[in-house]
Amino acid sequence: MRIVYPVLWSRLGREASQEQTVNTVGALARLGLAVTLVLPRGRTDPPLDSAMVRDWFGVRGDFRLVQLASRWAGEHSVRSTLWMRQLLGDAAMPEADLLYSRVPVMLAWPGPYPLPFATDLYRPWPDHWPWLRPFVRRTAARRECLGYVLHSAYAARSYAAAGVPSEKLLVAHNGADPDRMLPRLGKTEARARLGLPAGRPLAVYAGRINPRKGLDQLLALADLRPETLFLLVGSEGFGPVEAAAAGRTNVAILPWQPPERLGPYLQAADLLVIPASSAPLDRFGTCVLPMKTFLYLAAGRPILAPATPDSAELLRDGINALLVPPDRPKTAAAALDLILGDAGLAARLATNAARTAKTLTWDSRAKRIADFLETRLGNF
Repeated sequence: MRIVYPVLWSRLGREASQEQTVNTVGALARLGLAVTLVLPRGRTDPPLDSAMVRDWFGVRGDFRLVQLASRWAGEHSVRSTLWMRQLLGDAAMPEADLLYSRVPVMLAWPGPYPLPFATDLYRPWPDHWPWLRPFVRRTAARRECLGYVLHSAYAARSYAAAGVPSEKLLVAHNGADPDRMLPRLGKTEARARLGLPAGRPLAVYAGRINPRKGLDQLLALADLRPETLFLLVGSEGFGPVEAAAAGRTNVAILPWQPPERLGPYLQAADLLVIPASSAPLDRFGTCVLPMKTFLYLAAGRPILAPATPDSAELLRDGINALLVPPDRPKTAAAALDLILGDAGLAARLATNAARTAKTLTWDSRAKRIADFLETRLGNF
């Protein structure tokens, strides 16, 4: 199977969308599929090759990378539309069996379609923009539309309600690379490597640090538990969250870490925290079943997370995580106390988290996607 995978970005960054794309592409390539990642390249954009992209994200997989000269890099809807128009008219397109992308404009592309396509989505766009539903239905009905791959059942329900046939919907959760947790370290060894205090309770957040991640709730939790050290890993500069944390002696913020260096920070933790905030899902809508969930599970540490409909697909309260209502720091503090105060509970949560992670790898996701695409192509 020969796949063309266009993206909207032209430079390497730390956005979850880039990380998710490259991990998916790498895993598909490891299955033996011929995948070509296609990037727009403006006059000031640097030259890139597949080795550079693999190294940046710490991903294995022999995929091809092509940069096409273009003025239309970027996430803006007009730019993405013009970029896709340029790409779909490129003479190389018929050499592929299908086009696979995360580009939302493909939900309502007016055509023509030079080859079959599938769209990888994480946001429930028909719920966010109800006016889009007729276009989603029309696109799904096209013969060239193989279907939509959703990162969560939460998002898939939005497309089903908009009228997309069930056979054209696949829920394929994101994953983690278990090798990122090697070598496996105990808390004491991990803390010694990182120079972290051995005896102090440690709660770790790993991910992008900005107001859209609900980190105000994590800081509120830190205020309620001054004896616990809260370590936030992922800063990209001094911003609002860094400023808010500056006066708190039990909050430490570290820069973004390359994938191969993140494991010890997670393994040093007594618990891993997804901020118990409603804002990422309900207000901003940009954080649906966040990717840190999968890495946290792979780390095999207790997880404290919000009881939201997306997280509840994988995190089971009292089984592999403790879930608390969003925007209630006192309740989150009580759950933190349970994890720190009950060694049996903490061990059970950690063991079950690691067990859950075994089926949530990038390779298992790629296999589900490849099987779906092969079936859909067989019906084309």
